[in-house]
Amino acid sequence: MRGKRIRPARRALFQSRASSSLAERLQGLTTRTLPLTYDYLHPQPSHLLNLTLLDLLRQPPSDHPTTLPSITNPPRLSPGHHLIYFPPQVPLSQLLPDGTDTLHTPGEPFDRRLWAGGSVKFADPELLLDGRRAVCIESIRNVAVKGREGDEKVIVTIERRVGTVPEEEPAEKSWERIWRRNGDDPGESAVVENRDLIFLRPKSEEQLQHDQAQFGARSRIVKPPSDPAFRQVLLPTPALLFRFSALTFNAHSIHLDKNYTRDREGYRNLLVHGPLTLTLLLSVLQSHVAHPIRSIEYRNWAPVYVEEEMAICGKRKGTGAWDVWIEGPDGGLAVRGTVTT
Repeated sequence: MRGKRIRPARRALFQSRASSSLAERLQGLTTRTLPLTYDYLHPQPSHLLNLTLLDLLRQPPSDHPTTLPSITNPPRLSPGHHLIYFPPQVPLSQLLPDGTDTLHTPGEPFDRRLWAGGSVKFADPELLLDGRRAVCIESIRNVAVKGREGDEKVIVTIERRVGTVPEEEPAEKSWERIWRRNGDDPGESAVVENRDLIFLRPKSEEQLQHDQAQFGARSRIVKPPSDPAFRQVLLPTPALLFRFSALTFNAHSIHLDKNYTRDREGYRNLLVHGPLTLTLLLSVLQSHVAHPIRSIEYRNWAPVYVEEEMAICGKRKGTGAWDVWIEGPDGGLAVRGTVTT
């Protein structure tokens, strides 16, 4: 579709504890028009992700073939693999200095971005990678401003709806079939995902010096659940982060540039991607359950660092439900979620 813009006829709930001028400026985010993103559901990206995770998850090659699957006998889309389709299709001029895109940013001075958590519903867990055309419809469902004035953080909740589309279907028709005013209604979506992104002000020199002085010090940890039914330890490497960045078209420097991460963000090493930890949670759990995963809600509690061991754990929470989490090298809680199967 050329020239015509689609604007959802809704305004999401807006919460603010900061100044009214900031609140008024950011409220416009909920009416921002985001471009529809198209992709073809070929097996190649999913196949490359399987190869990347194969040794890490210690899964036998028979579970994930080392040769590209054929679309004449297509595999289904594995849980979490939707994250490597529909990458941001923007030119370099629409990237910020930290490598993130401008699609969801609230603007200056909130130039730092972190992945806080979210939820995913797999409305069609049997979606096949058969080469069909598909669309991702994004909208900003909610914006919240928290913190005292001058030290606020902006939480932007993005909804992403994925559905297959016929070739040349008009964007208005795709939007009508797939998007819903009620976020709980999947419409004709195969996947409905919500992402909570936190945007922060740049750290001052004083804040950076304080954070850097803490490198190597033991920090306060959140205690994870006890008695996991499974616990799989793995070590994320720089090569893993590079490959996942390439598959997701993600140039965020906190995953690629150690000097930037230490000197500008105040973290001791490269951070493992939020969507990568989500993919690892879903991949490990799926290897322990017989039924398809239908949904997950999760929250990121603490950073997960490259070259530091992480443990992916889970235990039953009830009929068809699992409590899943990731522990850092100190045993503290890094990610926690609830999954239904």
